Amino acid sequence: MREKVEAELQRLQDQGFNKLIQYSEWVAPIVPVMKHDRSIQICGDYKLTVNAAAKVDKYLLPKVDDLFATLAGGEKFTKLDLSQAYQQVLLDDKSQAFVVNNTNKGLFRYNRLPFGYHRHPVFFGG
Repeated sequence: MREKVEAELQRLQDQGFNKLIQYSEWVAPIVPVMKHDRSIQICGDYKLTVNAAAKVDKYLLPKVDDLFATLAGGEKFTKLDLSQAYQQVLLDDKSQAFVVNNTNKGLFRYNRLPFGYHRHPVFFGG
């Protein structure tokens, strides 16, 4: 699995999703997840770091039946590309400092929202 993880880290770096850095005050371990096509998705284990410190607005998600009722009679449709959905969300410089993964290849800071992070950094207080 190490080779697949290293290849995925390199792919993410080549595409500009993450950057190798020397130091960070916030670091979380990676959790490699094997996808159905046998490729690797790299997630961060942020539960004891940034997820524990984040403040989040809580709201109830609408029920599927309510969503369908709202959409009934609709005439326009779209197709969304949600491939690597989280990684489509850009982070500002301040937020990037909170999403760093420790790997066998070093520390990688993300400039896009990584998998495993369940709250957005804008909810941080102070």
